[in-house]
Amino acid sequence: MKVGMMLRGMGFSKDTPIYLASGKIYQADRYLAPLQKMFPLLQTKETLATEDELAPFKGYSSRLAAVDYLVCLFSEVFVTTQGGNFPHFLIGHRRYLFNGHAKTIKPDKIKLVKLLQNTSMSWIDFKDQMGSMMAESDRKGIMVPRVKKSTRKGSIYSNPLLECRCLWESKRATNRSNSYLMVDR
Repeated sequence: MKVGMMLRGMGFSKDTPIYLASGKIYQADRYLAPLQKMFPLLQTKETLATEDELAPFKGYSSRLAAVDYLVCLFSEVFVTTQGGNFPHFLIGHRRYLFNGHAKTIKPDKIKLVKLLQNTSMSWIDFKDQMGSMMAESDRKGIMVPRVKKSTRKGSIYSNPLLECRCLWESKRATNRSNSYLMVDR
């Protein structure tokens, strides 16, 4: 329900298709019902694939996670609600693959908990706070190439070698623009 409120507060409508990447959820029918009600187009690998299609993956949690990973990798928007390696690798891979232009929402969990606990807040105020949180997530998520030596403080998985990629892209562009100077003798 909290994820649904967050997404609705950020402006995602009831008609937004949602893919839920997760392992087995304890009492899924009970706990997913509110989210399913808010987003009827909620899907999982079990609802998108047939039993036969999933058969080679059953019993292998890493293979099932790989299915989730690939769906999330190529999604229009990726929203992470947890920490750990999966979202960090995924955020970095999306940044690398799409040259820093992959919409990723990484909410401020501490702020989100406080907002969800504030029962006196109006829906309009909540939506304003969610809009601000999404804008801040966008601002932090923009991949800004740097040419100087790295003073990396963040995860190398979430921010994969920006500096090296920037230098590599710059060198590749220079070689392309100077290609007319190369003479084969």
